[in-house]
Order: sequence, then structure tokens, then C-alpha cells
Amino acid sequence: MKVDNAFDKAELLEHLSTAYGLPLQTITFFPEGEDSYGYIIASETGEQYFAKASTSAPNSRLLAASRLRNQGNISGVVAPFKTEEGTLSVPWQNFQVSLFPFIEGKSRWDLWKVGKDFTDTELSRTGALLATIHECTDVIAYDNLAAATYNLPGRHELHTVLEAPEQISPRNRYQKQLLEVIAQHRSEVRQTLERYDSLGRSSAALQTPFVITHGDPTPGNLILDTENRLHIIDWDGVCLGPPEKDLVSFTGERFEVVLDSYLTERQDSVTLHADIFGFYIYEWTINEIRDYGTKILFKNKDAQQNEYDWESLQDYLPPDQELMEDGIAAVRNTLGRYNLLPKNGG
Repeated sequence: MKVDNAFDKAELLEHLSTAYGLPLQTITFFPEGEDSYGYIIASETGEQYFAKASTSAPNSRLLAASRLRNQGNISGVVAPFKTEEGTLSVPWQNFQVSLFPFIEGKSRWDLWKVGKDFTDTELSRTGALLATIHECTDVIAYDNLAAATYNLPGRHELHTVLEAPEQISPRNRYQKQLLEVIAQHRSEVRQTLERYDSLGRSSAALQTPFVITHGDPTPGNLILDTENRLHIIDWDGVCLGPPEKDLVSFTGERFEVVLDSYLTERQDSVTLHADIFGFYIYEWTINEIRDYGTKILFKNKDAQQNEYDWESLQDYLPPDQELMEDGIAAVRNTLGRYNLLPKNGG
């Protein structure tokens, strides 16, 4: 859940109407997402759009999504519209705001919240969509698109969070609780970071080919519309990286459903690595600690946002290293059954 920004929405609506040449009429806050702010916008003629105000999505990523949709002809990719001047976003205060089609439907996360999930058929379509995206690498990739590294982004922020109990005084109860938990479990986080770094070194040594990856095909970014068509949204994390970067979001008891369709759709030879899956399994936990810890201690100004971030952090602090290792072992076993592991089993 995201708490709305305080900027003037009427001014933003007018700004977007001018930039896109559209008769936009209403703007409604959409309380999902993490770092960006989302709004459902309706025009005078009834069309709906989704506006995203972000500080973390450079134009190169928006362009990659646009190329996947248009040059790659992938209808499941939700890409930004162009402005009247041909740009994919417009500046607004400290943000870049992009306008997208609004997809009426339910995300996988919406289904999870009511105890449901994608069917096997819908998961199979997801695996096929990811394979199609990965196979567009030669068509879409270009010099300005970032490449993944096997190293923690924002590492200094994590260290700042871990050192916070000796550095800052709490200003609210959420900060007080967090500082106490960090002090109690700091050694476990550092052990987790050491294991993550070890997996990063072994992953880098594999020198596997990179593909164009969505970067975050998590449940909130997969939507089935009212006609049961699959869409993938939120391209803030698109980059060149190993296919495991996308596939890790589906590891678990139904991993093989996604993997079957992914391998069927991929026309080239595929080798997958358990250590790279492990790297991203660990990275998710470490990033959650870094991200929510930084927000609670240094960024949030709203008690409601603090409450949401504190509750979200409970699944990751202290980190459950045994669970993560079990996840890596399960992936390794699955890859072995599919004969996808290299000869050294990495």
C-alpha cells in the first residue's frame, strides 16, 4: 500500500492533458506500488489511463518497454504512450510521469489477497510470455539499457540501516521497534549478506548469456484483464540479465508449470543455474530489509506508511536463511530433473 503524495493533482491533470493532447477529466490515487505513485485517469470521452509518477525509471527503461510492445509485437507488454512531442514521460516536480493504458482486471496479487491464484493454464501463459520477452533480446537490446550485476544495489543503504542503532535516536514507535530488532538480529543479516555475496561471486564466474528481463514479474505486475488476456506491467526494473532474474519469481511448488511453458517457447538452448536462482532468492530478502529499513528510519513522514512498511518487513527480519537454502535445493532438484544444469551442477 502506498500513501498519496501531497502534490496538486488538478495541476498534474492539466499538465498531462497538455503534454498528451488528451481531454483528461478526473484523477484518482491508486494505492499500490512501492517507490512510485499511481493514478487512474479518465478522459471526458470515458477512456481510462494509468499515470505513474516515478523517480526511479529512466527513459531507457520506458523505451525498452515501448520497443518490446511495438517492434517486438508483444501484446502482453504494457508500454507507455508517447507525448505530443514524442517523449515517453513528462517532468513534474521531482518526478517523471508516464501515461499507460489502464488494464481493467485483476492482478495475481489481487487473487492472492482473497485466497485464489492463477490457474495452471494462466501460469503457463506467464512462462511463455517471459520466454517471448527473453527471445527479443537481439531486437530490443541497445547500449543505454542497464545490465544486471551480481552485486547488491544500494549496499551503503543496508550498512546505514545496520549501523542505525548506534547512530540515531528514534522519533516514533516504528523506528524504536526497528532499531531494537536490528540490534538483536544484525549478525544474522550480515551472515545472510556473506552468503549472498558468495552466490554472487559464483554466479558471475558462470558468465552466462544475458537476455532482456522484466526484472520484477511479481504477482502485482501480472494482470488478467476482463477478457482473461495476460498483461505484464511496471517496467522500472527492465535490464539485461540472466533469465533466472525473472524466473525466480515463480520458484515454489508450481515452478514446473511455468518452467514447462518457458522451455517450450524458447527456441534456443537454455541452461539454468541453481546458484543464480539462489543469488536472487537472497537478494530479495536483503533488498526488503534495506528498502523498508531505509524508509522507516529516514524517509517516511506518514504514520500509516510506517505501519505498512513495518508489517511488510516482518517476513524478512530476521532473515530465514534455512528457508532460502531449502528453496535453492528445491530449484536445483527441479533443474536436475529437466537436465538443465551444467555438468558441474552449478
